[in-house]
Amino acid sequence: MVYPLKMILLGLKRKIFIFFLIAGIGFFLFLWRHNSLINETDRQLRLQKISEDVKNEANKIACRQPKLELYSPEIMKFVKPVPPINCAKSGMDWVKCRGSECVIQAAAIRKHGPIKCSFTDILRVNDHELTDGETTLSTEYYKLEKSDVVRVSCYSSDKKWSATLTGIRLDNDIWDNTSWEEMPDRALRMNVLMFGYDSLSRNAFRRKLPKSYEYLTQELRSIVLEGYNIVGDGTPQALIPILTGQTELELPDTRKRLKNTHYLNTYPFVWNDYKKVGYVTAFFEDMPNIGTFTYRLNGFKAAPTDHYMRPYYLANLGEQSKWPRLCTGEIPRHQVMLNMIKDFFSVYRTKPKFLFGFHAELSHDDYNLIGVADDDTMNFLKDLKSSGALNNTILIVMADHGHRFADVRNTVQGKQEERLPFFSFAFPEWFEREYPKAFSNFKENANKLTTPFDIYATLRDVIHLRYTGVADITERGVSLFTKIPQERSCAHAFIEPHWCACLEWENVPLTDPITGRLTKHFLKTVNNITADYRNICEELFIRDLFWITKLAPNKKFLKFNHNADIDGFIADMSAKMRVKENLYQIKLSLTPGNSIFEASLSHNLDSDRIDLKISDISRINMYKAQATCVEPNLPHLRKYCFCKGSKV
Repeated sequence: MVYPLKMILLGLKRKIFIFFLIAGIGFFLFLWRHNSLINETDRQLRLQKISEDVKNEANKIACRQPKLELYSPEIMKFVKPVPPINCAKSGMDWVKCRGSECVIQAAAIRKHGPIKCSFTDILRVNDHELTDGETTLSTEYYKLEKSDVVRVSCYSSDKKWSATLTGIRLDNDIWDNTSWEEMPDRALRMNVLMFGYDSLSRNAFRRKLPKSYEYLTQELRSIVLEGYNIVGDGTPQALIPILTGQTELELPDTRKRLKNTHYLNTYPFVWNDYKKVGYVTAFFEDMPNIGTFTYRLNGFKAAPTDHYMRPYYLANLGEQSKWPRLCTGEIPRHQVMLNMIKDFFSVYRTKPKFLFGFHAELSHDDYNLIGVADDDTMNFLKDLKSSGALNNTILIVMADHGHRFADVRNTVQGKQEERLPFFSFAFPEWFEREYPKAFSNFKENANKLTTPFDIYATLRDVIHLRYTGVADITERGVSLFTKIPQERSCAHAFIEPHWCACLEWENVPLTDPITGRLTKHFLKTVNNITADYRNICEELFIRDLFWITKLAPNKKFLKFNHNADIDGFIADMSAKMRVKENLYQIKLSLTPGNSIFEASLSHNLDSDRIDLKISDISRINMYKAQATCVEPNLPHLRKYCFCKGSKV
């Protein structure tokens, strides 16, 4: 008998309904039986197992810093020895400043006979101007009172000698207004000494400053932050979050090239917080021609701290050519800052102190040159310890980022190391006994994802220790005295994918259809930046495309649907989540000029739109003389402008 089609469909629907009814009852019975079998003991065991599984899973889905080989052949081909700095040709320094006194040296008098010197105070007008103060004549010494900087001119019967010198004047007003007594009850009551070198990754520090690294980690028991990740491009984007807890974009506009912008005194620098509770403060930075806060930004109207080395470096700049390379008189130039730090701790020995020193000359443009400072840095650390300066001091030795321009940066590992600078903390021996929880958290955090925002939060906690429990990772910056959960990600820490060393990228074949669209959009964006200045900047074209990578979302994140049991122990991984946006990173070179760029571009799959933010473009080789036509008045174009008439 032939059934009508309608009857066949009706019978089929009934069978399907019965099948799903039976399956549903069976699944319910399975869940009831499964849950009813979990007694309290089983539950605890299961919780423990789930806890272990979650921990293992967190290691997979949260930030996992790459384990970079210290002596990787890919990197070591760029690591070369450098000859030591030789200042012998400078001859003997006739005058040396230590602390607040500049003394005519007995050895110089023995060699040249009686010596008479004029000492002229050099006074700061602003971050770009200096003026002369009073001049004092002496045959013995000069005590710094009006300034930390003095121009010295000496003569004997047979010779002349001159130099710009610096020390730490003992300012009585500062002395009277600094005290341990006014601090909050929960203040840790410790000095803070931060000292950093420019452009040193964690691994580069170990390769080029091995003696200093060994002394830090073995003798001073420094805790090295192996998960420390930068949050932006260059020194300002590294130091501003450390010192203010905010990004440049979040703060008042201080860009030099725009009218009616602010001085950096408007920034909420953490040293101001220390000053308010009774600390004497200092900020030392060399290379005034490319200063962190003065090259692209307006600098400071009033001196930012009680002691400030910019006036010395401005005055010293004009006389550097008379000394051997990298020397100031008979000592290497980097030694001047190291001596000033020791003097600062000596002059204000009994006072609470906050100092941030940052040295760039040796490491900013050269991957290997910093190696000449290894012995001096190690001896500097030894001097601090032997003098007792570290008995009540948090010592922070750090860098802003890894190398950005050296050839090593063009390797895959070099790119990763740029994002992972050296950062370490050493505490007095008593700190672990007095604050065991805070110290334990700190040690455990050494392998967690940490950022400049966390350093700021930690510095604030030194003034007032608020909490030593589990950190709230929904906060952008968390104190390292709290326990950072393992699952913290770059998104929690406010690290854009472009800068996150934790992310796993997958290679995209250059034959992929997306290639042409990405490179075309990048080229259009870069040329649009200089379009209004085509009379001086050449139009650029693609020379080589090196690689394209795509951010691979975590597969388990995409597959998770919901909890399959009442207790939430078992996950239903049946979801097929659709990715709505792909994030790509490209590396390519442009012509003329052979400029090399990396950039992060997003592709919205719904709108089929490709986007590129200027802040996500990195120039990774030096432009040198190719950008001289825009350097004075349009410094923001230096990355992108190949000046017409420049040599390739």
